[in-house]
Formats: sequence, C-alpha cells, structure tokens
Amino acid sequence: MKKTPITHLVIDTSSTNEDYNGDCDYCLVPMTAAYISYMLNYMDEVRRLHRADNAVYGLECWDAGPRYFRYNGKLETLRDVDGNIAADVPRGEPILLTADPQFTQEDFQCVECQSVQLLSDDVWWTAYVKHANIRIETAHVEKKTLLRILRSLGGDRQRLDRPEAYPRPKTLSKGG
Repeated sequence: MKKTPITHLVIDTSSTNEDYNGDCDYCLVPMTAAYISYMLNYMDEVRRLHRADNAVYGLECWDAGPRYFRYNGKLETLRDVDGNIAADVPRGEPILLTADPQFTQEDFQCVECQSVQLLSDDVWWTAYVKHANIRIETAHVEKKTLLRILRSLGGDRQRLDRPEAYPRPKTLSKGG
C-alpha cells in the first residue's frame, strides 16, 4: 500500500516580543524531495565543517518559501498525516499535511528577511515582522522528521548519499 506523500509542514512559532508576534502564530513550509535534499545536504555539510572547525555549528540561508499565518479555524478542520486534527498537535511538534491546506493570501502575514537555520541534526525557519524589529522563529524540526517526509515523497536517502545524486553545495566545495 502506497503512503500518501507529506506535502506541507506547519510549525508553531515564537517571537522576540512576548506581547506581539505580528500575527505569525504558525509557519507553513511546502515540502518537496528537492527541498528536503537541499536541507539534508547542508545539514551534512554543517557536520563536516564542525569536525574541521569546532567553532562552526550551523548555517543560515535565505529562504522565502515559508509563509507565516495567525491561528484560524482552518486548523480545526485540517488533519495531519496520522489522522490527528492539526489544532490538537502539541505545541512544538510539526504538523505533517498530505494536502495543500488551501489558505488564501489574506491568511498570510507580511514578513521579511526570511531564512532557514541548519544544524547537523535539526532545522528551523526565521523571519522578521514587516516594518518591525520583531523576530519570528519556528520550533525546530528534527532530521528524522525530514527523512520521514522525504520517504513519503518517494525519496531515498541512500540514493541521495551518492555524490552524483546529492552534490555538495558549490559555495562550500573544496576549491569552489
């Protein structure tokens, strides 16, 4: 029996301002095998760089793909990959969706300076509320969750470990 692919990730957020988060309660991240491979590649690169230089512990890359939104009734009707109501998933745990949640443009908030933070074992996304000095940060997503999503999309980590299928980022390659 073929499993339904996980196509979107919803993660709760925190803010540098305890009273205001710019209505950015959650982050919606579209998931593709290529995007997950990109993140896993950089996570492996972080591990390699950390072994060479103990001061290196992570990378930050620009990433305008995720969208931030406030809590709304749509979370009460969405079900995650395991059949749980999205609103019932414990805070800090990623909500894995098998279909586009069909949010409208009005659901999303204006943010800027979006990035993805990559360590060797987890990843999270950050942004600033537009025209404010308020940083939004998602909960961390573990590497094992990314691998689960990759498998659901038909990706194969062993296949991706071959250098020709999973190239090192050019900017970090030796001599490049």
